[in-house]
Amino acid sequence: MGMGAIGTSLSLISPAEDKAFSQIARSISIPFSKVNLDGRLLSSSQVRANLASKIYCAGEIEQKTNSSNKWFLEKAKEADLDLDDDLLEDDSNRSEKELQQITEAKRARVQLTKLLKEPLTTQKFGKFLSTNSAALQNQLKQSIQP
Repeated sequence: MGMGAIGTSLSLISPAEDKAFSQIARSISIPFSKVNLDGRLLSSSQVRANLASKIYCAGEIEQKTNSSNKWFLEKAKEADLDLDDDLLEDDSNRSEKELQQITEAKRARVQLTKLLKEPLTTQKFGKFLSTNSAALQNQLKQSIQP
């Protein structure tokens, strides 16, 4: 970050947005490389992103609970009072929606771990890659390499 930082940005532009994006790119005078992505690759990425989102949301619920409990514990300590365990939040006093989100996040974590061990591919079946798929894979590999 900051002055002199070097990196790569990626903009996912749908065909409908291409014209508007081209006008923006021309106005800022920065060259952009265009890479056409296979929709199946984006669908696979979207599945992974959705699973990660479920995990993140459940983590936020846990963090909120831990923060609330920590506040109660600190205030009880400051007042030199014994804190009733019923005041602390846990699974027994969560809403059904929160419990469901946490359960889904546990499943999502297992599924995402499995998916992250597999490379993203544009073809999930068949014995051989078609010529177009192989060319696309090579193009993607070259565009990602620094």
